[in-house]
Amino acid sequence: MNNLPKQTADIFSILSRGNFISSNGSKGKLFDIITYEDNYALLREYFSHTGYTLEKGHNYYYFSQPDEANLVMEKKLEQFAYYIDVMDFFSSMDLKPTVGTRYRITQIAEECFSNERLKQKIFALSRREKIIDKVAEVANDLTLGGLFEQEDEDTYKVMDAIHYLEQVISLITIEEDGEQKNP
Repeated sequence: MNNLPKQTADIFSILSRGNFISSNGSKGKLFDIITYEDNYALLREYFSHTGYTLEKGHNYYYFSQPDEANLVMEKKLEQFAYYIDVMDFFSSMDLKPTVGTRYRITQIAEECFSNERLKQKIFALSRREKIIDKVAEVANDLTLGGLFEQEDEDTYKVMDAIHYLEQVISLITIEEDGEQKNP
């Protein structure tokens, strides 16, 4: 496996923590390296020996694990339930969460102050005291998950990996009796 890119360890370090490598982020160079010529196939084969599968989405890469313990799976489902609530919050704002959208923490907090529905949603997402701290906490959570990237103290950008979240959410359907099913 001498043909592996020299950045293989960096790629593994990011993806093995459950993060994404998006084309529109500061890690875009790593995205380009994975995409370059046969690197995706080489890396996919190499990482398969570590228990991870290198997956590609729409302008992003991530790891999946076919054989996850139930406890890990439960934790991921809890995290995803949180992300659904977060996406509901951002989708209720004037500026919707699309790739490349930039949010200022202060701008979101101001919108929460003037919109009671948003205020209720942000209070449900965070236990912090002040609205601005609640918004910062949620934005930092999305950054840790690789769905947002912090550009400066107040500004966050939506990454290509948001497509992953949207895709999974779109697969969820809720029947009349409240039971979930997949189409």
